[in-house]
Amino acid sequence: AGQAIVVEESFVRDGGRQVYLTSHQPVRIAERNLLLSSSADVTEQKAFEDQLFRSAYYDELTDLPNRRVIEHRVNKLLASDDTPGFALAFLDVDNFKHINDYYGHTIGDALLVEMARRIAMNLRTSDMLSRISGDEFVLLLHPVQDQEEVAEFVRFMLERIKAPFFIDDSEIFASTSIGVSLHPEHGRSYDALRHNADIAMYRVKNAGKGTAAFFDDSMEREAQARMKVEQSLRLAILEKRFC
Repeated sequence: AGQAIVVEESFVRDGGRQVYLTSHQPVRIAERNLLLSSSADVTEQKAFEDQLFRSAYYDELTDLPNRRVIEHRVNKLLASDDTPGFALAFLDVDNFKHINDYYGHTIGDALLVEMARRIAMNLRTSDMLSRISGDEFVLLLHPVQDQEEVAEFVRFMLERIKAPFFIDDSEIFASTSIGVSLHPEHGRSYDALRHNADIAMYRVKNAGKGTAAFFDDSMEREAQARMKVEQSLRLAILEKRFC
């Protein structure tokens, strides 16, 4: 008698998927080689496992991969010896709090879903869009040849986003500020690339919103100077409060 084989079998019945765990055990009875098979219905268990998996790795609202998935993907690229160039873009919906307050959270959520759909248009299978928090997305473009290629893609994406959104009889105009970092020019780790794309995005926010910028070293110096000013202001407020 050989070893038992356990296989998972899936069938579509009455519009639903049923999953069975089937064991095939070779046996020898009365000088005859036979195969003893038994199946167990594990449909509910598999559905529960799938739900746990999606809640751990996918955003519930947009069904996009979450931050841990895109971070894992970038780290795999960084670990490869022959990784071609890629870009990491940080996207933040402009004035989203005001949109939420004016139209309500239901329409705000619907806007995020439509925004994700527009951003994801024309992405390749090797690219990845992730929702990392409320109105923030991270986009991996891989591979890319140069900054000009990324700039052209981002320009078309911004134009798509600026077209009005029609949700529940409401016409909503929204825009997105985008910061972009390139590997390896702007960082050799996910944290560095993500941080620098974030810095570039805030440069766009401060300059008027709704456009895109690539990271450069001057932005890092500006960010450090801004942090020092903010820390000084906080210290001054604390000293005044306790004097």
